[in-house]
Order: sequence, then structure tokens, then C-alpha cells
Amino acid sequence: MVVAQPGNPLQAHFGRYTGALYIVLAVFLVGGLFGALALGTLTVADRVLLIGYIHRFVEVEAVAPTWHGVFRPALTQNLKLLGLLYLLGVSVAGMPFVVIIVFFRGFVLGFSVAFLVGTLHWPGIWLSLITIGLDNMFLLPALLIVAAVGLGFSWELISPGTRDSHPSALEGFAYFTGLVMVMALVFLVGTGLESYVAPGLVHWLSPWGV
Repeated sequence: MVVAQPGNPLQAHFGRYTGALYIVLAVFLVGGLFGALALGTLTVADRVLLIGYIHRFVEVEAVAPTWHGVFRPALTQNLKLLGLLYLLGVSVAGMPFVVIIVFFRGFVLGFSVAFLVGTLHWPGIWLSLITIGLDNMFLLPALLIVAAVGLGFSWELISPGTRDSHPSALEGFAYFTGLVMVMALVFLVGTGLESYVAPGLVHWLSPWGV
């Protein structure tokens, strides 16, 4: 799970978690696949209910974009998730829960995109790009990186071989903490896009059927 990499100290440190990143990506993709397949379990009533919700959302945004009051709760929820991954990453017992969170994130995104595209077709593609893809350009890579480093760091704590051949747990903890702080800024950017840019785009593009 931990792979040594040449380069400067920072690259060498985070390069050790390449194996963990592959695992996290695989778990996320499997979650996305299961989410897309779960679309087939919806009943007709479920589909009608969800389509009605989407149309109401677009109608509201077409009249007045919901810029106000969205950013703070969205940022709070995103930072809570980031903090949870951090706590799970520094505790060995949290390794399985990191995997579960990544899988669930993939499941939700896979289901959401599959539903929008499969139900609304071209408008669904644009709507998924605006409401899901825009913010997740920042949120998703940040989440996966933190999950991978947290998973790799926990593995180092319990693996005698990695403890002997790599820097101390205190140094790894410092690197991981710094990474989470940087990714909190990335989450801030992603949440800003989710809260301010996405509603505006839905509002401006709604006359064209988005």
C-alpha cells in the first residue's frame, strides 16, 4: 500500500501513498458502478417523484437563483466530511470507514449522474455537469487524496516494515495535517462553485431547456 518514490521530500512523502490512491480510486469507481446499476431498482413511482423534484429545482433556480443561505451550510457539511476523514485517517480503527465513505460517495455520484442522463438525456447531461461536475472538479480529487493519504498513514502505523523504513509517525502526522488544511481551502473553492456559480448557470441556461 505504501510505495517509496524519489524526488524532493514532499514528493517522496506523498508519493509513498500511490498504492493507497489506486485502492481509493478503485473503491470509488466500484461505488459509482453500483450507483449507476441501482438506477434499475427504482420503481415508476420513485422515478416520477425524483423527476418532479428536479423540475421544481430547475423552476426555482430559473426564477431566482438560491445564492443566499446555501454557502455556509454546504461548507459546514463538506468540512465535516473532511474532518471525519482526517480523524479516521489518524486512527487505525478508521481504515474500513474511510473505504466505506469513498464507496458511498461514488455510489451517490454514480446514481445521480446516471439518473439525470438516463432520464433527461441532453438536458440531464448539462444539468449533471453544472450541479455535480462543477464543484466536484475540486471536491472529489481533494476527498480522494485525503482518503488515500489517511489510508496509507494508518497502514504505516500498523505495518512494522513501513515503520522501520519510513519517517516517524509524528512527521507523517504533520504532513497529513498540513495536507488536510490545504484541502480545506480546495473544499472552500468547490463549495463556492456549488453555492454561487452552479445556481447562476442553471438560472441563465434554463430558457434553453437546462
